[in-house]
Amino acid sequence: MQKALTFCSVAVVVAFALGIMLLHGSKVSTASAATVAQTEAVVPRCQQSRYGANGNMSPLFCIVDNPEALRYFSPMAKLTFALGPDATSSEVINALAGDYQHGGTGPILCSIYRLAAWRNHWAFGISIIDTLGERLNLPANWCAEPSFKGAT
Repeated sequence: MQKALTFCSVAVVVAFALGIMLLHGSKVSTASAATVAQTEAVVPRCQQSRYGANGNMSPLFCIVDNPEALRYFSPMAKLTFALGPDATSSEVINALAGDYQHGGTGPILCSIYRLAAWRNHWAFGISIIDTLGERLNLPANWCAEPSFKGAT
């Protein structure tokens, strides 16, 4: 019974993947459909984006970073989003401070940092949030330090 259920589940995922690939005009082979079924089909769509009165938006993350959030914050995060995984804590702090000086707000800056930290897998020996908060005179607890379980 369990084998039959597993087989049916896999068949549905493969059929779904084939349908998506055919919709996009892709040439489909059984091997590529199985690969798609193992990767794309397990990633759920992001929730509907919500925009707050303070100019912030959410969700920032689904299973992966939300592409809509990246597009939304990109014009406000030019310096921060230009950094890569090898950025130093000083580079991150300077980039965030620069983005803040170009019209940012605390909630937006927090979202920008959390997105960039997630994308680049940043982990520093100091708190970027505390250091930046002191530098920009932001109120205590202006942003929660990001914690990404399972991110490597």
